[in-house]
Amino acid sequence: MAKIVFWSPDPGRGNTSNTLAIGTMIGQDYDIRTLITQTQFRRPNLENAFMKAKELQFRNLVNTTTSGMDNLERLFKSKRLNADSISDHTISLEAGRLDLLMGTKKSEAHENFPSIAGAIFDEADRYYQAVILDIHSGNNSSVSQQLIQDADIVVITLSQDTSVIESYVEQKDWPDNLQEKSKIILLGQYDKYSKYNVTNIKRNFKIDDPIYGLPYCSEFRDAINDKDVLNWFRRARNAGKRHPSYSFFQEVRKISKDLLIQIGVNTEIKRIERGVS
Repeated sequence: MAKIVFWSPDPGRGNTSNTLAIGTMIGQDYDIRTLITQTQFRRPNLENAFMKAKELQFRNLVNTTTSGMDNLERLFKSKRLNADSISDHTISLEAGRLDLLMGTKKSEAHENFPSIAGAIFDEADRYYQAVILDIHSGNNSSVSQQLIQDADIVVITLSQDTSVIESYVEQKDWPDNLQEKSKIILLGQYDKYSKYNVTNIKRNFKIDDPIYGLPYCSEFRDAINDKDVLNWFRRARNAGKRHPSYSFFQEVRKISKDLLIQIGVNTEIKRIERGVS
């Protein structure tokens, strides 16, 4: 149905963390088929954040060779890749709702990998209602160029650093085709008390694209380091106002809902009631 690409002009802005937060929330809050994956070489930070989930540990014990991008690449080369084969090579994190596709184990992209990755996610798009991709930051990756070209919407991770905002507004080192894409800006580790809040950034820099701020959350950062994001979301995402992570979850939920609306999902119908798994 739609490919949602998370990209940042430079590393270290929290792009993978933002992908994790939004993807996990959608997978737990909405009754739609969602795929989450990454195309980072040598840095499997996204799947590492789920490693303590029993779903991942069980799959790894059973078979470590039947899932992931590399196996799908082999299917593509043998002309056996189709929409159903995508889900067959993923790990189910939330049954019927959230699948994880393990990234490539290659150290770098070969010449044909961008077009192969594009073909894999085109097939995934036929099966899943949301395909969420954490792609390499910057403008030097041919794979990222391809996936931005194919994206339905690009979530751009920035910070409240004015030099970062200025570079974005001036379109410095923008990937090809980014200008014509539907975009939202997501400010990672957001400080709502800063002078450079969402409202002032949007006004002062004359930005038309939607802007959101995702606040820093100590418990979320701990869950990433503990490799236990899935279970932490299950435990904490519906906590009350006194919970230290309440404002974080409120913003993640708002951003997730708005993204789904933009790609045509009826969030009122697809929203899962609290307590229903």
